[in-house]
Amino acid sequence: MLSKKVFHAVNALVVMAGLPTGNTITTADLAAQVGLSVSYVESLLKALREHGFVRATRGPGGGYDLAHSAESMSVWSVVAALDPYQEPAAVQGDLQIDLEQAIGQSLERELQAFLSATFIADHVSEATTLSLPRKAKVWDFGFKPMAPPWRPEAPNSVFQLSQFIAEPVAAWRT
Repeated sequence: MLSKKVFHAVNALVVMAGLPTGNTITTADLAAQVGLSVSYVESLLKALREHGFVRATRGPGGGYDLAHSAESMSVWSVVAALDPYQEPAAVQGDLQIDLEQAIGQSLERELQAFLSATFIADHVSEATTLSLPRKAKVWDFGFKPMAPPWRPEAPNSVFQLSQFIAEPVAAWRT
């Protein structure tokens, strides 16, 4: 079946397809959008760049964008590039193919046919295109400053202890 890496890669491509034309997205912004760590998103983007799905732009205002239109990028092409399916070993001699293997091969063919007909653009909604939601960060909540720590009033040395005790006792007597 499909690995989590493929799901995350398709999700990243959908977010990138929702960007306005000509815009790029940084690794940190993309990581915030898909809810993954920056280092993991960097590894995903490296694999996607090596397979020709995204392109990188260096320098100020740089980032990543789609190398091709989202309408021409099938989900199966991403699956085939990042999680290549290995054909099962050929059956030797008179052995019969067991039922589980036959069902698995049939499911793989159906999955491939479905994902070949599904494109990245099919998953981009208008809400994603207009304004990309971003995950809230700790500093977005407007925490109040912490109260200063409570410090007990006590003498600095043993020699001030009698004076410290005498002052409250004198206040009680009055």
